[in-house]
Amino acid sequence: MSEQAQKAEINRINGALEVFGLLRERLQLQRDEIGAESAQEAVDETLTHVDAMILEYERRRAETLPHHRSYQFILTEDDIYPIAHDCYVDLVRGKAISTEFAGQTVRLADWYVRMEGSAPKQTVNETYHWLVLDEFGRADLHAAKAIDASPIPTAKEREEIIRRLCSPEL
Repeated sequence: MSEQAQKAEINRINGALEVFGLLRERLQLQRDEIGAESAQEAVDETLTHVDAMILEYERRRAETLPHHRSYQFILTEDDIYPIAHDCYVDLVRGKAISTEFAGQTVRLADWYVRMEGSAPKQTVNETYHWLVLDEFGRADLHAAKAIDASPIPTAKEREEIIRRLCSPEL
C-alpha cells in the first residue's frame, strides 16, 4: 500500500473512530437516563442524534473540500450554447427533448471545474462527445457512438468556452 493510500486509510479510520466514540458516549448517557422510556423511544432518539451527526460531518466536509461543478456546452458549427446540467442529464436519459437542435448532430463539451465561491477557478477535467438528436429532438446515444470524427473543439471554440465560464450570466 502506498504512503498516500495509507494516510487516506488512517484518516478514514480516525474519522470512523471519532464517530463511534461519540455514538458510544451518547448511548451510555441514554442508558443511564432510560428509566421508563421505551426501547422504541430510545432508538428513535439515537437515530435523531446520528442524523444530526451526519449533517454536521457533511457540513464540515463541504467546508473542507474545494467545491466542484459540471458545466455543459453544445457546440454547433455556428456557436456555443451553455446547457444547464439538469437539462443535459434529462436529455441523455431520454426524459427531455431539444427542439432547438432537432435533427442535428452536435458536439457536447462537459467541463468539471473547481469553484472558488461561486466563480470557476480551475478546470479539473474536460470531455467531448458527439450528440445526435433525431427529428423530434431526442438524443440517439447509439448513433453518436458510430461517429469516427473527433468531437474536440478548435482552439477558438475552447477559448469561447473559457470566456463563457468566466461570464457572470452563466
